[in-house]
Amino acid sequence: MKMDKVINAFPGYVYIPPQPGIEKQNLFNDEDVGFGGYVYVEPGCYTNVALLDIQSMHPASIVALNCFGEYTERFKELRDIRVAIKHKEYDRARSMLDGALAPFLTDEDQADNLAGALKIAINSVYGLTSAKFPNAFKDPRNVNNIVALRGALFMVTLKNEIIKKGYKPFHFKTDSVKIADADDKIIKFCMDFANKYGYIFEHEATYEKICIVNGSTYIAKYSQDKDINGKHAGEWTATAAQFQQPYVFKTLFSHEEIVFKDMCETKEVKGALYLDMNEGLPDVTEFEQLRDARNKQFEGKNLTKREQTIISEHEDLSDKQVQNRIDKGHDYHFVGKVGEFCPMIQGSGGGELLRFDGGKYSAAPATKGYRWLEAETVRQLGKFEDIDKSYYTKLVDEAVNDISQYTDFEWFVS
Repeated sequence: MKMDKVINAFPGYVYIPPQPGIEKQNLFNDEDVGFGGYVYVEPGCYTNVALLDIQSMHPASIVALNCFGEYTERFKELRDIRVAIKHKEYDRARSMLDGALAPFLTDEDQADNLAGALKIAINSVYGLTSAKFPNAFKDPRNVNNIVALRGALFMVTLKNEIIKKGYKPFHFKTDSVKIADADDKIIKFCMDFANKYGYIFEHEATYEKICIVNGSTYIAKYSQDKDINGKHAGEWTATAAQFQQPYVFKTLFSHEEIVFKDMCETKEVKGALYLDMNEGLPDVTEFEQLRDARNKQFEGKNLTKREQTIISEHEDLSDKQVQNRIDKGHDYHFVGKVGEFCPMIQGSGGGELLRFDGGKYSAAPATKGYRWLEAETVRQLGKFEDIDKSYYTKLVDEAVNDISQYTDFEWFVS
């Protein structure tokens, strides 16, 4: 489609520049579309859902906006050759760019690597158009991330048009839309409407049912339509950690056998991970509270009554003596920035999983109240029976409760 036939007008859009006490805004008919991809969600349970995905949205926006003047056509060629490789149109890809990339399209593995390399280059160019530093791709007038903005404006326009036609678009995420109770009529409308703006929609999947909790978390079952869903027809799919967690996914949805790997949790922190093997050591909580209260007092901060009391009760102890007592209650074992762990039942030799950052220890994310061992240690010692299943039972219960907010859970998983 020629660029002069592409719609680039979005009546109702207003850019609000930053003002004292007010951040800049991209407003479209009074809706704040932000400065990145458009995200919209109506949590709930839906059936017969069409997932439509725009092919290379940001590159298509760059082409439609002619962001690089005379060089835009070369950028478009890079985008088009990547799409051709993705669709396994190798003969077409070999003829593009005057055959410059033909030597790298001799087998599928090499072609996939080339497509990956092109994707990195193309996405990097998009990132540079809105970078905070001057560069060849950055127009100094681009204060509102015009590339992402165009996609967002299109998605809002599309949302309103779908609603006008009596359908329910309940989830937009940058370059995709999910429509409940979809049929061929609305799918064709979306594809034709996108073409007017220089975009190409692909019918990515059809879901028999879906429960969406927020903009990034949902669980869905593909319909039996193999023409659309291919080898995934009839299968379950999940996004985000809550439903993707293997124990949860297998227990509630796929009903596959639970194996040891499913009860191993990967944890990663910015600082460092430690296992405090303090099981059987003295409880030094009171002395840690005393240390913290004294530090707070030294910094001139107001103390609570409890903090004042604990300081007065231990006036006879020096700071060194307090620290010595604290040390007797801990046995820290360094792990690293990332590790794989299993929750262990009390009394089985597990430790508290902590992160050390800014000179302080604190519980690693989603570990408080449980004891842990490195998964490899569990494997080597054969401590499979000591894994604390209550950790996973809680995750399963939470998933059931979240889904039950929107529908009957038993019906949903039946």
